[in-house]
Amino acid sequence: MYRPPTQPEGVDYEPYVMDLAHALPEPVPVIRWHSLTVGSEGNISAIVGEAKSKKTFLASAVAAGVLSQGGYMAFGPQPGRVLWIDTEQAEAHVQRVMARVHRMAGYDPRLNHDRFWTLALRELDPKVRAGVAFAAIENLRPRLAVIDGIGDLQYDTNDLRESERIVTDLMRISSQLSCHILCVLHTNPNSDKARGHTGSALQRKSESVLFVHRAGEASVVDPQFCRNEPFDRFAFTIDEEGLPVACDMPAAGTGSGDPCVMVLRDELGGAAERIALIRRVAEKLGCTEAAARMRILRGVKTGRLALSGDGCEISIPW
Repeated sequence: MYRPPTQPEGVDYEPYVMDLAHALPEPVPVIRWHSLTVGSEGNISAIVGEAKSKKTFLASAVAAGVLSQGGYMAFGPQPGRVLWIDTEQAEAHVQRVMARVHRMAGYDPRLNHDRFWTLALRELDPKVRAGVAFAAIENLRPRLAVIDGIGDLQYDTNDLRESERIVTDLMRISSQLSCHILCVLHTNPNSDKARGHTGSALQRKSESVLFVHRAGEASVVDPQFCRNEPFDRFAFTIDEEGLPVACDMPAAGTGSGDPCVMVLRDELGGAAERIALIRRVAEKLGCTEAAARMRILRGVKTGRLALSGDGCEISIPW
């Protein structure tokens, strides 16, 4: 006979019991792409991508979209303050990002706008960085907080307890303050998986994960994970004024940071039997066939790869 576990002394579970009789409101959008909700109040999301894939440019377009009167690059406007926290760039480079966001949002790039605050935390110890970042979010109460370099808030992104603590803190703050926190993080080399245990925790707990990878001169954005209706993959490039602008999806053969796409395109002519691609990717990356199979499955789920109706062939859809 089943006996419920004894409740630990001093621990009360009752505040956490859900009740269908208590109707909860729909999540309030903070980040919107066209009419779709990418990020809502009380949640966290992530932008992940390989080095030089223009992750910061994408995050700045999101911030500008929230700040502006008419949106930017299909990211819609929302009332409220935006806090940008940079953990890795020198102050001069952070100031360029500030000016760029002002320009995209339609503000004077020479003057600080009262709805956009920026912190440069590169010189601080990781523990101090985290303390300053969380204190700023709690005191400034932004509608959107962008942490460009979430991995720099800890000593080791592969430390399981430290990673879970950081992500739990993000969830707690976003929930308590009804804001959205957007984290920027590198992927592992030759992979679309966010780096370390921090990346794994973020991918599990995020409302949306946007994966960015290079395709020639363009950057392609995939809805890697979405709890809401997923948005369509899109591409952007950097114009002559140094601003990210939407562009057409790159044609086949213009490149991709996904090793599965590169193997399929460069070595197998753009289409191959599924088992042949699995074996070639495993050989190329020095991983097991099971790991290669999971990489290919993620490529299919995010639209970078297409699976035939009978499941036997993989091809490049663009």
